[in-house]
Amino acid sequence: MGRTPQEELKIQHRRQQVAERYLQGWTQSAIAGDLVVSQATVSSDLKAIRKEWRASQIRDFDEAVQLELSKLQLLEREAWSGWQRSQEPAEITRVTQEGEGRKAEKTVRKQIGDPRFLELVHRAITARRALLGLDAPTRIAPTSSDGDESYHAYAMQELSKLAEQAREGPTVIDARVVEQQLRRQDDDSPPPPPPLSETELS
Repeated sequence: MGRTPQEELKIQHRRQQVAERYLQGWTQSAIAGDLVVSQATVSSDLKAIRKEWRASQIRDFDEAVQLELSKLQLLEREAWSGWQRSQEPAEITRVTQEGEGRKAEKTVRKQIGDPRFLELVHRAITARRALLGLDAPTRIAPTSSDGDESYHAYAMQELSKLAEQAREGPTVIDARVVEQQLRRQDDDSPPPPPPLSETELS
């Protein structure tokens, strides 16, 4: 005997709740306790959810990528909800003392929205595009910008320049390789000559 439309709707609603909690890192037992269902039901729901995720993808992504895409979708949806809430008018209540009584004044202030939510949306979109490979890959030229020398020689020259700058002034180079190279050069350098005596100076 098949399920009724009402039963199907109830199952879909529960699976959506299971999926959201799963994406937030909840364990199966925690999800079961929160939704007041058995852990076996949660396990069965997750199998159906994973199958639906796999079927909904255009390309054959592995399960880890599908999971990350679903997380990004949830994050983006929550960010859009936060953006909409941040645009709602804010009601401010101010209580003033008048004699023995108090008077409450309510004012409504318009809000333009918190741009930090849009930044979250942008990050989610950027991360999803990277996962899907929609953007052109970054390429490193095999030669210097003018094409006169190999990229390796060009890169080593630039690193040497940065190393010299670090010796001459307070410039900090946040590159472990360069710092190790500088320490090696300092250790290998000969000791400074002794100071000249007064006889040698005269």
